[in-house]
Amino acid sequence: MSDKTGNPWNFTSTDQATSTAITSIVRNGQGSALITVASTAGIAVDQYISVQGTTVVGWRGGYRVLMVPSATTLLVGITPQQSTLANNGANGNVLTAEYMGNIEVTQMLWDGATTGSLLVTDLSGTTVWNPSSPAFSGTLTYMKAFPVAGLVLNTITSGLLQISV
Repeated sequence: MSDKTGNPWNFTSTDQATSTAITSIVRNGQGSALITVASTAGIAVDQYISVQGTTVVGWRGGYRVLMVPSATTLLVGITPQQSTLANNGANGNVLTAEYMGNIEVTQMLWDGATTGSLLVTDLSGTTVWNPSSPAFSGTLTYMKAFPVAGLVLNTITSGLLQISV
């Protein structure tokens, strides 16, 4: 389980995002949208999600799940600006998000990984860190202070990821 109570935040492979394919996104009135997905398994009310890879760029980003009406639908809140977006069909993915707000990352450390992969993105799907698979039992460090709009652990297959904020 993730630990975001201290600094650094700690993540393992059990914190990897749940991902499911989007079938459609349809505005549902002025304040919400219904996202139809392959499966809502593991996604709950009040959980944060990230919509990534859609062709309508305005849908990309983070959302709070308001309701899970069925095994394949999620109701999310949208902004007034999104109320005029075109509905979107059959592309992109919904991923569970670790953190919804803006954070100032000062360092990321991937420790103890001997194989596997790591991909960290922001809520819109922009890559934050995607290091090469380590060929040794050691540590890879990325140091640079930078702001991140939310946090999604797309892939973390081994080791410990520490993010200093």
